[in-house]
Amino acid sequence: MASDDEAPVGDADVGAAGGANAPRRGYVRFSATVAREVCRRVAAGESQVSVCADPSMPSRSALKRWAQQHAGFGRVFARAKAMAPRKPVSGQGYCAATAQEIAARVSEGEMLSAVCADPAMPSLRTVVRWRAEHAEFAEEMRLAREALAERFGDLGWTLAIEATPETAFLTQVRLKQLRWTAAVLGPRTHGRLKPAEAPEPAPTRTVLFRHFRIEEHPETGQHRVVGYTPDPESLLPVRTSEGVWKDPIDPVAKAADVQALIDERAAARRLEALGRAEGDDPQGWR
Repeated sequence: MASDDEAPVGDADVGAAGGANAPRRGYVRFSATVAREVCRRVAAGESQVSVCADPSMPSRSALKRWAQQHAGFGRVFARAKAMAPRKPVSGQGYCAATAQEIAARVSEGEMLSAVCADPAMPSLRTVVRWRAEHAEFAEEMRLAREALAERFGDLGWTLAIEATPETAFLTQVRLKQLRWTAAVLGPRTHGRLKPAEAPEPAPTRTVLFRHFRIEEHPETGQHRVVGYTPDPESLLPVRTSEGVWKDPIDPVAKAADVQALIDERAAARRLEALGRAEGDDPQGWR
């Protein structure tokens, strides 16, 4: 039986190495030399499938187990994957399968920046652009982030239960960060400030001006005043009032009458002033 540091070659690895006729390789033990070679080839841009197809290299399942069991190798291996030259994913366009995988990995507890560090995934900027341009992907990401916030909430409860007097301060620091991260990931469910409804717009006030014009009768030549008010919806003038038909006013005669009235009032004021000047006040009231 192989030990934990040995990587057996399964049927899947045989197929990846060249099909059923490929030579079967033995177990690959964990060693610093093999670990460095794996990280070097991955950082150079070689895919994990290609690296693991080499009989002298471990399988992909063994790499995953090594990263879990050996913290140093796990950190270097993750760094190598992040430094690897990024290949285009599905050209430059939106890929529904990739978007679904991103949402699934986030909901399973992986941070979005860590997902985008995978060379097989698009960059963080591309994911943000996909989320802005595709409503279905934005909704999936919202649910995934809320699921991740739920995981952080459960993790905070576990930390609080397992806290001891010696780790109380460290637990407090971690809980504060978990609360903040959960509020950012799921503001609708974990945010302290719940989203409020947008304020109602101020009521609009429509001012309608009424217009008047003089209308002439086509047969009698009489005049009348007609009023128009605009319709609030169409803003077209609507006839709202009609005056009484009257004979037209001669402007020359009207001007003469007005001038006569002015002269009459001026003469009355002159007579009144003349009477005051002659002292017509026997009782001394003036």
